Amino acid sequence: MKRSKIKTILIGLGRICSSLETDPFRKKPCTHMGVLTSEWGKDRFEFVLGLDTNPEKCESFQSFWKTKTEIVNPDPTKVTLPKSIQLAVISTPSNNHEDWAKHCIRQGIPNLLIEKPVALTESGAKRIQKLAKKHKTRIWINHERRYHPSYQFVKDQLTKGKFGNIKSIRASVFTSAKNPGLAFSKLGGGPLLHDGTHAVDLIHWFLGKPKLVDAKLERPIKNSIESRAVAWFRTKAGVDVFLDVSGERNYFQFELDIHTDTHRIICSNDGFQFYQSETSKLYKGFRSLVPFLPPLFPKPETANAFIGIYDEIFQVITGKKQTMEGSLSDNIEILNLIESIYRRKQ
Repeated sequence: MKRSKIKTILIGLGRICSSLETDPFRKKPCTHMGVLTSEWGKDRFEFVLGLDTNPEKCESFQSFWKTKTEIVNPDPTKVTLPKSIQLAVISTPSNNHEDWAKHCIRQGIPNLLIEKPVALTESGAKRIQKLAKKHKTRIWINHERRYHPSYQFVKDQLTKGKFGNIKSIRASVFTSAKNPGLAFSKLGGGPLLHDGTHAVDLIHWFLGKPKLVDAKLERPIKNSIESRAVAWFRTKAGVDVFLDVSGERNYFQFELDIHTDTHRIICSNDGFQFYQSETSKLYKGFRSLVPFLPPLFPKPETANAFIGIYDEIFQVITGKKQTMEGSLSDNIEILNLIESIYRRKQ
């Protein structure tokens, strides 16, 4: 029996939708269109149309993928979307997420995949949630590390207690913008909202919602967006979390350094490292952390977060799975945590 494919449109044809697929170093597929046109994707999804307000992006997308696009009005309410669409992927600039999401919902599209952050504010995300509940629309947010087999392995082992009890987490997100935050100055948020959201999402995923203890923002110009944000959170169980997000580095680095009572786990864009407590060979009567590789840790060639999130979307839409990872409610709490840092009196 021939499998029914999920009719899909892409809204916003920029980097995460398309052009990053040309990066020779990234594991493919690494974009939305990359997934849809992969052998795996073509068997499950039917790409219908790409939409963007920028003629150059439409032309570039059409030239590279040899498919059709449509230049649309910047006001979503003036855009008529194709009929019978089952999935809309919203990868516009962040300040447009809310308007496009609400328009897709009102147009009757039953499933949305929205790039992070789902909206610029918690209140904006709540407006999307209210409308989605009314129309029974399912919404995924692309915090893609939740769907990466390596991160899923760490989460599973921590949940089962295989790596001991979490005591603290140090999370850092450093970017190499020459002028920190300027890329986001017209979008209502700086590195914390646009990059740090990935770290806050994983913290929420591993621990639930912690409470802000203290925070500090550094702004190069008064009343401008931040160039750096540091925060200290604590959970009800007493786990301390230290977050550092900055745009003032000459490199890119994403890292979670997790300490338990028996292990240390480093999850980063450079790879994963595992350490376990053993009798020390350096000091008599002490124990030391010794590197090891868990036998069930996923092999690199099996790990692809983009395939992971689209696989869940396919499974849910076709009725093979009921649960969804990273709910809209989770993302509202994530925005609340981020906003609590912005609200902190300096």
